[in-house]
Amino acid sequence: MRVALMHFHLNTGGVTTVLRQQAEILMARRHDVLILCGEKPMARWPVPVSVVPGLAYDTASPQTAPGVSETTDAILASLRHQWPGGRPDVIHVHNPTLAKNRRLQAVLKQLQQTGLVLLCQIHDFAEDGRPNVYFQEPYLSDCHYAVVNGRDRRILIACGLTEKGVHHLPNAVRPWSLQEQPPARANGHVLYPVRAIRRKNIGESILLQHCAFPDSPLVITLPPTSPSDATSYRMWRRYAADKGLAVVFEAGIRGDFRQLMNEARYVITTSINEGFGFSFLEAWTAGKALWGRLLPDICQDFIGFGIRLEHLYPQLGIPVAWIAVDDFQRQWQTVRRHAAAHFGMKMDERQIRSDGSSITKNGVIDFGLLSEPFQRQVLDHLLSNADSCRRLLEINPALQDFGSRQRIRDAVDHNRQAISAHFSLKDYEKRLVKLYEKVCHRPVRQQIDKTALFRAFMTPERFSLLKWRGFEDECDPQTTDHPLS
Repeated sequence: MRVALMHFHLNTGGVTTVLRQQAEILMARRHDVLILCGEKPMARWPVPVSVVPGLAYDTASPQTAPGVSETTDAILASLRHQWPGGRPDVIHVHNPTLAKNRRLQAVLKQLQQTGLVLLCQIHDFAEDGRPNVYFQEPYLSDCHYAVVNGRDRRILIACGLTEKGVHHLPNAVRPWSLQEQPPARANGHVLYPVRAIRRKNIGESILLQHCAFPDSPLVITLPPTSPSDATSYRMWRRYAADKGLAVVFEAGIRGDFRQLMNEARYVITTSINEGFGFSFLEAWTAGKALWGRLLPDICQDFIGFGIRLEHLYPQLGIPVAWIAVDDFQRQWQTVRRHAAAHFGMKMDERQIRSDGSSITKNGVIDFGLLSEPFQRQVLDHLLSNADSCRRLLEINPALQDFGSRQRIRDAVDHNRQAISAHFSLKDYEKRLVKLYEKVCHRPVRQQIDKTALFRAFMTPERFSLLKWRGFEDECDPQTTDHPLS
């Protein structure tokens, strides 16, 4: 089979890791593979790479950036060079619905018009808190789509795609191998192996350290790389230092990751947003128990494969009296209006107010819905009031014996075996090749309803200021030229 893999770049990151796995798997099966990308890769790749500058991120001015037809012609020339007298069976495009390149949708439509078969794999949605990379025009129609979790497949089917036209392609999980497995020490550190972007909810990990495992330092491995996340990160570093909290930042830069994992008492996650959800699987492969926040929509797939995650908490309830709740409600409602306007939609004011009330019912709100200033208010309360941690544990009983339950220790071997059985490279290889066969032999007629897709991610329980707050400083809602019908 002849396969062309396409992405904006091949820089280090989650999507590039998946693309490399796909390339290696296909080469091992003796398929003919070409990678199309917008920049020359820094690392060596096991397959031919063709650089098409028109596929890169929009960093050049519109006057100097390659045009749509120029980019299409360059792609077709690369395909002819790789397969003289032939063409690929499928072009597998990664994250094509993110407008990090504003010409990409038009390029893909031109490729489609030449008769090429396209598979569009979505790892992230612009509608899920990424309005700065939103395409105003319709997404590519009449092609197959692939997603990395069952939630996204269900959403896309509800938004117009057919059962046969959108496919669940879960990622493979490479086990974390450790040189040794010393017994977990009662006072060992707790590891958050993460690049500390805003969505990883660093404030909540600090809260857990103070209330749930006060005798163990929290170790966070990597800093963020994007300017939008750097401000929040620097704030949390200053906060932890000023308050004398047992939190170590950037441990993965200064120390060896395998040693950090070896010496960890256990691993945590407090993320409020994931695509595939590696963080729910990788720790178990290293023989470490995972604690923290459950994302039910994402984890439903893993639970279906028999992986035990019932000890994780889906929400971290905080008394609304611990924050300036009126200020929060005003901000939450304002950001919700701005988000809708940016996507070309108008929300009913009564619905906005009703949604705001729903997330503070019973006098409690999920900590993960708060932006950093409100999270600091909660932490200030916890640090200044000796009884507040006890109150927090009463509201969230899952935290009361954090890390001590025998049934969770027993789950380590079980989960490691289940992950090996269902998320191995061998399983991924079978799924990928079978998917290509379907794409090549089963044409589809389908279109994504963008209005429905937007509404799917605008439910109040998903609308976190930690995810959305700040984008409106960079976007002017009045500039939206193409409102959705």
